[in-house]
Amino acid sequence: MTIRTETYRDVIRARAALVLEHPFFGHLALRMKLVEDGKCDTAWTNGKILAYNPHYVKILPFEKLKGLVSHVVMHPVCRHHLRRNGRDPGMWNMACDYAINWILLEAGLVLPDGFLDDPKLRGKTADEIYVRLESERSGKKSEASDNPHEKHSSHDGEPIDLPDDAAGPGHQQPHEETDAAIDDADAMGTPDSQRENPDQQASSQGDPGRSGEVRDAPPPEAGAGGMGEETADESQWRINLAQAATRARSMGDLPAGLARFIDTLLSPKLDWRQLLHRFIQASARCDYAWMPPNRRYVHQGLYLPAMRSSDLPEAVVAIDTSGSVSASELDQFAAELSAILETCVQRVHLLYCDTQVARAENLERQDLPLTVTPMGGGGTDFRPAFDWVAQHGISPLCMIYLTDLACNRFPDEPDYPVLWATIGDEAMRAPFGERVHIK
Repeated sequence: MTIRTETYRDVIRARAALVLEHPFFGHLALRMKLVEDGKCDTAWTNGKILAYNPHYVKILPFEKLKGLVSHVVMHPVCRHHLRRNGRDPGMWNMACDYAINWILLEAGLVLPDGFLDDPKLRGKTADEIYVRLESERSGKKSEASDNPHEKHSSHDGEPIDLPDDAAGPGHQQPHEETDAAIDDADAMGTPDSQRENPDQQASSQGDPGRSGEVRDAPPPEAGAGGMGEETADESQWRINLAQAATRARSMGDLPAGLARFIDTLLSPKLDWRQLLHRFIQASARCDYAWMPPNRRYVHQGLYLPAMRSSDLPEAVVAIDTSGSVSASELDQFAAELSAILETCVQRVHLLYCDTQVARAENLERQDLPLTVTPMGGGGTDFRPAFDWVAQHGISPLCMIYLTDLACNRFPDEPDYPVLWATIGDEAMRAPFGERVHIK
């Protein structure tokens, strides 16, 4: 039996074992084409293919082979093959590995030696992790202990040394028998469509985690989907994901952490207006009472409760006047925010900030809706707005900061809730508070 036939059978066995032991990963693995690629480092996927190096598969213990297959499957689950957007391939693979490996470990899978995991990065998206890795590579992190590059763990927790150039492919396993006769694959019943030429696939993006890399999806065919639209393949993968989760739940073998993760992937994202409303309502320290009634509706013969609050709740709205926020976006944001604030605050402090508070307006409820007239236009520093709140002895129910987050000058986290309403790059993050992206 040649190595090609032997390793093909090993991958088939690992996939079958996953169907029984970890049905979510197993059923998704069944949807992917198996392709041998003796030129890749370990294994890879572009959303359709599960390609593997037979020599690497041959040296893996069976439990780690199951982990390898599951790891490769998780990349298209998270749409990693569609989201690189020109970013560094090796660093993108690292970020994606950090984003999914902890889920696989919590599900009870064993990953190949050299996998990437850092407790501080668990629960974060690949986009968030990429920003952090890029920042650290640029020397913006001062303390080495905060550098996730130092935590490359194997299944037994021992540190793993990675090459300095993580963006490039790792050490290649020898592949003397890569050109074994196709008859061996025919004997195993491998369809012609699964014996694609690896040379025709996307070039290697590197596998610093040694658990299987993600490569960019092939360009969609003509008419497969317009700008921003899901292609038929993406829609089908979403259906496959839902079906795999349903089967795993029916078998009682879908870990709680993985179930929450899948629900997040499948549930439609809330519009920013809904998220903004939720944030303000959750922050509000107010109540309603029947006496006196809400005067707004008395003339209609309706007696409804009015807001009552002993501490006259007030909110702070800060506008980053250096950000790339258009006039129409400001108007829309102000209109939505006014309608929400009118229900739960007595006063709004509107601040226009660049490197200082250029202007401050104190608005009562009767002054709503907000009319936003930007002032300033210099650089960006988020600290002055928070300093202004402290200097004026204000204890707001929340601060809402409209910005593009293109700045790294943040204050210490305040003792009141902060919502960053962001315009521009969705990957930008703040060190504290919640975030909603306004489109």
